[in-house]
Amino acid sequence: MSSDDRNIRVWLVEDDREYRDTALYILGNTTGISCEATFHSVEQMVTGWSEGRKTPDVILMDVGLPGQTGLEGARWVKAHAPQTPVVMLTIQDSADVIYSALRAGASGYILKDTPIDKLVAAIRAAAAGGTLMSAPVATKVLGFFSSQDSRSDFGLTDRELEVLTLMAEGLPHAQIAERLYLSGHTVENHLRSIYRKLHVSSGLQAVVKAMRSGIV
Repeated sequence: MSSDDRNIRVWLVEDDREYRDTALYILGNTTGISCEATFHSVEQMVTGWSEGRKTPDVILMDVGLPGQTGLEGARWVKAHAPQTPVVMLTIQDSADVIYSALRAGASGYILKDTPIDKLVAAIRAAAAGGTLMSAPVATKVLGFFSSQDSRSDFGLTDRELEVLTLMAEGLPHAQIAERLYLSGHTVENHLRSIYRKLHVSSGLQAVVKAMRSGIV
């Protein structure tokens, strides 16, 4: 079942009550998405997790939270539930902060002034195994890394390059499998190999590294 055919369960970690209420209203009126829990801090989210709540499909997390930061929260999620995508939702568009979010394993980075349809698209993309960044964020990421790596194919096979190229186009894993006539299990195996060869831990990191290296 694709993310478009089921209800995407979202957790929202946001300390700004006004923005939290706005996001709740948006998600509550979006078909196929429900916000099942809200937290004002990473610590509160961790407590909710330990209480046995059902693992969400996507976590929206602000960077600038009281106590532990959203970046620390993203790292916690990746350590305890590595298959759960975290989309950073923030006003901070500093290249250093964006890079730190990518290193923490974020699956997306969306500015709070991003149009509603882009926020919804980011949630759907993350739930389907894809990645999405606000356009200004993508520009900063590529600019930040533009001279960091020389061109290299990292020893990727032709099939792995095909998978990586489709990831860069924003296709979720299920659509990549369909496009390449592969099983979902085979695509997952290719992704693990890609992450290992690129020394990354998420699809977003893989796409950014591939783009800055000129291989996609």
